[in-house]
Amino acid sequence: MSADPFGTAALRSSTLDGWVASPTRLAEDAAAEADLVTVGYRDRLLTELAANAADAAAAAGIAGELSIWVDGDELHVANTGEPLTVEGVRSLAALRVSAKTPTGGQIGRFGVGFTATATVADRVEVRSRTGSIVFDRAQTVEAVREAGLSVDTVPVLRLVWPSKVEPAEGFDTEVVLSLREPSGPLIEAMLAQAPDLVVELAALQRITVGGVEIEAERSAGPEVDDDEASSAIVTVSVSGAGSSSTQRWLEVTRGGTRWLVDADGGRTPDHDVLRAPTPTDIELSLPCRCITDLALTPDRRHLHPRAEIRDAAAGYVDLLLLLDPVRRLQLVPELHLARNRDDVRLIEAVREQLRDTAWLPGADGEALLPSRSVVLIGLTDRLAEILAEHFADLVHPDISFAQHLPTMGRLGVEELGLAALAERLGGLQHEPSWWHDLYEALAPLVSTGREVEELGALPIPRSDGRMSVGVRGLFVSDRIATPMRWIPTVHPDARHSLLERLGVQELSVTDALADPALRVLIEDIDPEGAGDDGLAAEICAVLRADPDAAVPTWLATLPLLDTDGELRPADELLLPDSPLLSVLVDDHPFGVVDDEVVSECGAGELRRLGVGWGFLTVDDELPVAPDHDLPDEEDWWDTLPDAPERLAAVRDLDLIDDRSWSEALTMMATDEDIAPLLADRDGYTSWWLRRHAEVDGLLLGEYRAPSDEILAGIIDPLDHPHADALVGALARLEPDTAVDADLLLTRLGDPERDISAGAAVMVHAAVVAACRRGVIDPADVEVPERVRTIAGIVTERAVVVDQPWFLQAVPDLEAVLAGPTITPADAEVLATLLDLPLGSEEYTATVRDPGDTATWAHPEAVRFGAERGVEVPRGQVRLHDELWISLRSADSRRDIRVRWWVEDGVTHLELRATSTS
Repeated sequence: MSADPFGTAALRSSTLDGWVASPTRLAEDAAAEADLVTVGYRDRLLTELAANAADAAAAAGIAGELSIWVDGDELHVANTGEPLTVEGVRSLAALRVSAKTPTGGQIGRFGVGFTATATVADRVEVRSRTGSIVFDRAQTVEAVREAGLSVDTVPVLRLVWPSKVEPAEGFDTEVVLSLREPSGPLIEAMLAQAPDLVVELAALQRITVGGVEIEAERSAGPEVDDDEASSAIVTVSVSGAGSSSTQRWLEVTRGGTRWLVDADGGRTPDHDVLRAPTPTDIELSLPCRCITDLALTPDRRHLHPRAEIRDAAAGYVDLLLLLDPVRRLQLVPELHLARNRDDVRLIEAVREQLRDTAWLPGADGEALLPSRSVVLIGLTDRLAEILAEHFADLVHPDISFAQHLPTMGRLGVEELGLAALAERLGGLQHEPSWWHDLYEALAPLVSTGREVEELGALPIPRSDGRMSVGVRGLFVSDRIATPMRWIPTVHPDARHSLLERLGVQELSVTDALADPALRVLIEDIDPEGAGDDGLAAEICAVLRADPDAAVPTWLATLPLLDTDGELRPADELLLPDSPLLSVLVDDHPFGVVDDEVVSECGAGELRRLGVGWGFLTVDDELPVAPDHDLPDEEDWWDTLPDAPERLAAVRDLDLIDDRSWSEALTMMATDEDIAPLLADRDGYTSWWLRRHAEVDGLLLGEYRAPSDEILAGIIDPLDHPHADALVGALARLEPDTAVDADLLLTRLGDPERDISAGAAVMVHAAVVAACRRGVIDPADVEVPERVRTIAGIVTERAVVVDQPWFLQAVPDLEAVLAGPTITPADAEVLATLLDLPLGSEEYTATVRDPGDTATWAHPEAVRFGAERGVEVPRGQVRLHDELWISLRSADSRRDIRVRWWVEDGVTHLELRATSTS
């Protein structure tokens, strides 16, 4: 390679000759360079070198790389691509002259922008594979002086010398700057600029700054409908120094303009500048980044006078069409934010395209022309889905908010109010369920009376198949599937709470059945006629809609056809094959419903009307008198202390055949509505069954439940598969009447029964308790012939023990207890019931020896109180080595040794024998 491949000597000689011939020219060159350094290319060092590197890469047809590092006070900037040429050297050594051709997309390779190097260095070396050169201010000063010129200031980049130093390995060209100042701030600024440069300079793929690698990877973007436009995803990765970050740009290109926006929805900068392709000083307020090929002034900071910035608007709509609805609207530029005249002109051009192009997202997913679009504030996804087939001009729900209305309004979009919506819905034909879905989706938009008023003409489907305009005169029913001739209702499949908010009156099935208009219809039916014109089927359909609805008692008067073809009230009829027929007496008064009526109305619904299947019940809230036509109802009413809060009872019990009670009880026990009545001991049903229903010759009240083990041996268990479910109608330990007490006491005195002493005591206690509570008058209880003692035997002669100490003296064969704890009052009641003497009346006891006087503080007295589980009483205590009493009755006398005794208020205790060792 030649020592001076670029002919730098000739270039220097020519320049020096010019300066010698005209020293003013030297001063002009120095001033011109100074202007470019201090004004034109200040803060653009990396931008200009990166642009040169991008041009070199583009010329070589490769993905360019640029690397920057510091070595001492030298800043190295190396790149790949086409190396230095003779034309390039001549351009570098000349002011305001560039070797860049006007074609080929070059930005500024080795043009006047290279002057930016002089902003930081007085010595600039360019090393390349084709040869190297150097610019040096000191050498230039020396050369000027040798030429006989005397000046204070010389330009750096006018005189060039050859250099033998080759570029760093792996690079085609390397610029080395001998820095005048520390490199730190310069490197920091370059790190900040590099991520934008790899986006702006498409030919430059990677920039490395001090070990931090900034790389741009371009991949195909979303498909663009127009062949004249294209899109790409530009991924900028920054890695090094123990950290990494990534930003993705969505880029759309049309003609010479690229529009970019953060591909991941990142926040748009508050302001940016026009890039052509590197940053200019033209501030822009548009929310997307604009990179264009518009011509610039030589300092690359402003548009050339011949450049038209409106041309850069091309592609903006293409970009918006690739974004989600909300982001599209967010990226609409606003004129009032414009920062300068160029910004205004570009915004106007973009907005013209937005007004004249279909880009606004529609509810059906299609792009809309703003001037032919309407926005429904508060539109939801669901409402949009429902309305889409009829409202092709409806704006997408994601942007149907009040805050977006000004932006869309300035583009020609009109607001669609609820009143206009209701008007446009008129005449649509859909299934009721579609209208329900519409109301469901529309409900969130109705929050005040204003919205309610606006929807006054909303179409509403009715149960009879017709449509109503507005809610006036309409009712809603819970789940009624058929129309009711006596009430106009909203179709059940269309019912929604919104309609009630709009003014539709709510009507439950219970209210519908209780409506006076229905009662009039029933009363108008001719009992001599041939039928009811389908009214029964209609009523049963209403009943079917709500199994739990209350049925007014007068509905039982609804005339129905029986098997004889006559109309009879529902409560005088039974269903065919009703099990109740098998347990009734032969001369019962009921008829049977016609089979066709059962088929039309449904057996379950007929039963709710009052037609019998099983046992029928009477239900009355707050009854005031025994006027429900129940057998023996007045007798039951007399047993109650007060009128019941509610009467629920099985009716027609007196019509049961005596031979069928077992089957009848099964029917009642397995009926979920009647079963609770059988457990209600105080209710009418259990009361009547205890006294009148017979099984195997005994009343139900004379049996016990098999699970009631307390009465085992006393009362026989009921042999029935549902005996435990009949507990309210069976005997129990606590008697309800004197008859119950008679039964218990008589069974206790039955010698054929094996009854424990404990069971006998429990029965005595229960009967006594009933007497003391006033439930039973002892005078009404029949005295049993025999009693059962604590020995468990039956006897005719016994005494009721009324003092606990008498248990030590009265034989178990004679002792009867009124309860597990002996109290004189209970013993006296039992003695009256059993017509037995009290122990203290039958026997007279005298303590034989006076004993030794003591107090209750004595250990023996304390032990006695502890054994009996009582506090130490007050009073006199006497202690005996052996305690004997003389017990006398009318026909006997005997001495008995006892542990303790009470006589005339004095407690006598026998001392315990103490052992000695």
